[in-house]
Amino acid sequence: MSIQNKRQISNIILMVRPSDFAFNEQTAADNEFQNVITDRNVRAEALAEFDGAVALLRAEGVQVLIVEKDPASSSMPDAVFPNNWFGTDEQGNVHVFPMKTENRRAETSQLSQAISLIKNQGLEVSQIQDWTQKLGNGAVMEGTGSLILDRVNKIVYAAVSERTQKAATLKFARETGYDAVLFQTQSSKGAPYYHTNVVMSIGEKMALVCLDCIPDPMEREWVRSSLDETHHVVAISREQLEKGFCGNLLQVQDGKGNPVTVLSSTAFSMLTESQKNELKMFGKLLAIPIPTIEAVGGGSIRCMMAEIFCPAKG
Repeated sequence: MSIQNKRQISNIILMVRPSDFAFNEQTAADNEFQNVITDRNVRAEALAEFDGAVALLRAEGVQVLIVEKDPASSSMPDAVFPNNWFGTDEQGNVHVFPMKTENRRAETSQLSQAISLIKNQGLEVSQIQDWTQKLGNGAVMEGTGSLILDRVNKIVYAAVSERTQKAATLKFARETGYDAVLFQTQSSKGAPYYHTNVVMSIGEKMALVCLDCIPDPMEREWVRSSLDETHHVVAISREQLEKGFCGNLLQVQDGKGNPVTVLSSTAFSMLTESQKNELKMFGKLLAIPIPTIEAVGGGSIRCMMAEIFCPAKG
């Protein structure tokens, strides 16, 4: 199953309202960015931040499809991050990815609603590619959190971790026709980063990456040279990654087809003026304030957006 995309970015994204938002004890074991906050109503704050993000994206002409909570479903504290279990491609395939924790695996119960939203846009869904079945029991590969896809050049970048297993990623690459660039990362605390998309992002013509957190010189050079061949590379520091979520951004298309680089207000404030000017060469910067979602959920704005690449029905 070779998956060839003609475009890297989309003007349609899927988001999930954080109706159950809370500190997730199950994922905190390997996500050092999560924090417990007890003196505020974090769910109410997360819902307000979500609504604000949707409004800002729609103001740019980005089409936002919203999955709503099914009252009968189990609690899903991290449902606001759908890109970890859900993805699409230009062949109309919907990909469902295997999650590490039980309460995140429950998020796949939202699949039918997501597919209905896509079809209601006049888009085609051809097949469901269930990677939980394809990879077998015990496999973990958390979508575009784990897999940074250069969709046009067919290269997948992946930082190996408990949520991004090497064997699973290599099998995904083989079956989808991607070349794989796998590497190890190390945080300032000495642990691997839980997801690749906190380390790097790939847009149409630019890529942003923290090379400082790749300890092996050969792997670091492999990542840098591979990105250099296809994109203008913007480098961020480990401090910018860890304190600002500066690696967790996503390029989308606005209503006129122009690229917009979406990042959190935290990330925007941590970037230098030089880095901002460099990024602006490749599209408008859209800064979205989501401080509570970042602090409690341990993820940022890119994790909140699952791109829709499904083609229009013929």
